[in-house]
Amino acid sequence: MTIKEIADLAGVSSAAVSRYLNGGSLSNDKRRRIGEIIEQTNYKPSAYARAMRTKRSYQIGVILPNIESESGPRVVSGISSVLHQAGYNFLLADTEDTVERELNYLELFRNSQLDGLILVASAIDQDHLSLLNSIRIPLVIIGQNIKGYSCIYHNDRQAACEMMTLLLSSGCKFPAYIGVTEHDIAAGAERTAGVKQALERMNIPSEHFSRREASFTIESGEEQTQLLLTEHPETDGIFCATDLIAIGAMKAIRKAGLRIPEDIRLCGIGNHPLSDMIHPGLTTVQYHYKASGQKAANLLLDMIAHPGQTMYSEKLNYQLIRRESL
Repeated sequence: MTIKEIADLAGVSSAAVSRYLNGGSLSNDKRRRIGEIIEQTNYKPSAYARAMRTKRSYQIGVILPNIESESGPRVVSGISSVLHQAGYNFLLADTEDTVERELNYLELFRNSQLDGLILVASAIDQDHLSLLNSIRIPLVIIGQNIKGYSCIYHNDRQAACEMMTLLLSSGCKFPAYIGVTEHDIAAGAERTAGVKQALERMNIPSEHFSRREASFTIESGEEQTQLLLTEHPETDGIFCATDLIAIGAMKAIRKAGLRIPEDIRLCGIGNHPLSDMIHPGLTTVQYHYKASGQKAANLLLDMIAHPGQTMYSEKLNYQLIRRESL
């Protein structure tokens, strides 16, 4: 179906159909007739023709650290819902937590015919900043607050502080924290800072606190908890930087013949779908991951429509969810 065929069926000129598709001025009668024909024929304008007309590709690049992570699918779902409604497609790059691959995708998307880019960020180093500074298309970063860029991020420090305070208030005397690399500013450095803040407020002596570092997996959580319990058998409470690490910790605690929460209290961050399915249910922090994707996509579309606007950053709220593990 072509514009001319639509025009013939509606009894109008091809120019009138073109004005209709581009939001131009038309009489109510012509607009009604054209609209009826388009609805009856399920006419879809050519993507190529639209790109030529608007000088846009209607393609967005999305770079994600790990599609199998706790947050990844929910963030992508939020991005997809907004871009689909706006008539945009997106190219999804999964870096599998590999810095080199992340840098390669940034380089690739920088040189592609994209209208904009969304980076779901973990670690940001000088190589990242050099590449980001060279990108000339609209860019939004999710998960990190990077000065000079539009960002949608979470209140990691306060969430971790509040969760550790809750753990200590539940009667825990010998707490432990299983964190992640502090190269990841949000999940690593900010959550660790929140834990330290809670310990200081609650006057917990340093000799009563132990800490280990895991990767973002159940297996690593189990391994680090086994080491923790071997070195510090007095541990009676563990706060994990993510729910997947906490689920791994739960496996190690059970293998050690200990009970949750009677012997060891346990909590995490992320409200992973499994956290309410396991027994006992995991006390955790609910982040609004899908909302972060939606907000980032809407912000990016606004930046595309209005070039040169001021950078915008938003810190999202969170919710503590207390379950049986505490």
